[in-house]
Amino acid sequence: MGRARRCANAKAAQTCRLFIDHHRDRKTGPGFRLAVVGCSRHPVGRYTLYPPGHIPYGRQAVVPCSPSGPLLRDQTTGSPVWPGTLMGAVIDAAAGQRWPAHSPADDERRRRTQGCRLDLAGKLFGVHPDHDARTRERIATRLQVPTLRLRDAAGDWATSWQARGGAILAVLPSLPVDASLLDRVLTAGAVTALWPTPQRWDPGRGTWVRPRSSGAKRRGPHALQERAPPPTNSPAVSSPPAG
Repeated sequence: MGRARRCANAKAAQTCRLFIDHHRDRKTGPGFRLAVVGCSRHPVGRYTLYPPGHIPYGRQAVVPCSPSGPLLRDQTTGSPVWPGTLMGAVIDAAAGQRWPAHSPADDERRRRTQGCRLDLAGKLFGVHPDHDARTRERIATRLQVPTLRLRDAAGDWATSWQARGGAILAVLPSLPVDASLLDRVLTAGAVTALWPTPQRWDPGRGTWVRPRSSGAKRRGPHALQERAPPPTNSPAVSSPPAG
């Protein structure tokens, strides 16, 4: 739990007594067990701590971050290492690479999985045809991407997976890459109800905060030298799903 000293249910200056209730084994996702924590002073339930970049029950990170927080970037280009995230399925689709229709049970690179990730990424980055103009505008605001870019990319969404992958990737060049990237993507996903509104522990302030990006100013190229976002959390359920 790092430096966390207050639970997600604490108010104002309330103090907490945190404890780890148990650990959840995961077949996919972060690659290590997740802590499910509680508070003896606020016994209203348990919640699971997720490392930066990961979402509740997600099999892949949505933003490439190290477990300690910093954004993972290519040493040559400085771009986020997207292939190791949800976007890996998108990148392959855009290149015309369809995952196998049949594969071993422990191989997540299945065609059905690739299709699901294309659908999820399309909604997350505002190019899915299910979005109306107002929703697309809200996503653009959270991501700090021009709304016109999302509209143009959405126009390229088609029946072929290659076209859909290309439509999603068309958004990335306009996506500011700085220390706020994780917060912006998390809030964009919450706007479209892909996951609950996230909270993360801010060690500097000593409290849980809800990521906000709509009014954030774009930061310079050296913003990653600042403090990186710590783990997020989401309410735990009584019977966590497998994998």
